[in-house]
Amino acid sequence: MDKVYDSVIIGAGPAGITAAIYLKRANKEVLILERNAPGGQMNQTGTIENYPGVGTLDGPSLAMNMFQQILDLKIEYKYGDVNLISDEGEYKKVTTDKDSYLAKTVIVATGRVPKKLGLPNETTLSGRGVSWCAICDANLYKGKDVVVIGGGNSALEESLYLANIVESVTIVHRRDEFRGDAILVDKVLKNEKIKVMYNFEAKAFNEKDGKIDTVTLENNKTGEKIDVLTSCVFIFIGFEPSTGFLSNYSITDEIGYVKTDEDMKSEDDKIYAIGDIRQKNFFQIANAVGDGAVAAGAIIHALKE
Repeated sequence: MDKVYDSVIIGAGPAGITAAIYLKRANKEVLILERNAPGGQMNQTGTIENYPGVGTLDGPSLAMNMFQQILDLKIEYKYGDVNLISDEGEYKKVTTDKDSYLAKTVIVATGRVPKKLGLPNETTLSGRGVSWCAICDANLYKGKDVVVIGGGNSALEESLYLANIVESVTIVHRRDEFRGDAILVDKVLKNEKIKVMYNFEAKAFNEKDGKIDTVTLENNKTGEKIDVLTSCVFIFIGFEPSTGFLSNYSITDEIGYVKTDEDMKSEDDKIYAIGDIRQKNFFQIANAVGDGAVAAGAIIHALKE
């Protein structure tokens, strides 16, 4: 732990990768820490159509294109699950499950994780008929009937992706209209392999031989209950921030998102937050990349002073 980095970046999604590129090009000592594959939520996105300059591309491919820039620039990259950031004199100490690192600044880019429904056997059925990642698990259910729960862009995008692989997709949405982009809604409603059930909510996952067999749905207007046969339930009901390791700092809101100024600086002037972990109203690759560039520029300026 003798080396002191100009910045330790926690998370290698589009925001973290962008910040690292800008800092390295300014000749700063940078370390990226990541506990999963580089790319963050992009790795769980079947198709990306709204990121400028790439047209239509699958998420993992865009993630690897970005990561290749990290490799080309020889930016230091290590795997590790960060469990604590603490003060160490004039520096910050970032502690992972493997080691500790000193830094003049820390950039938090850990993003969000999918929310769960909270049903009793939801976690135990993970990998046995319950999933939060279509691109990871779709091929396991080729030619079978599946259920998607959710009504935002993620649910719509993943339903369209699944429809290319499975026999049929039933979207279960608790409201009477979707909340996603109009272009996605139009594609879903025109897809013959996708059925929509409005005003229904999942109440139980029913097992058979250790795997999901049916999902019990309840209409929140009429109280009607039905059991729907399915080989897998894919859950896309939103996300929650990954900020547990920041519990010793008062820099998050009541939900867990980090509050920042326009330079991406938190209330602790050595901790910056970028991407989906930051308190904001719009979560997209495009503004995550913007966050990373802004934070890097601010840090470069602060280190000069």
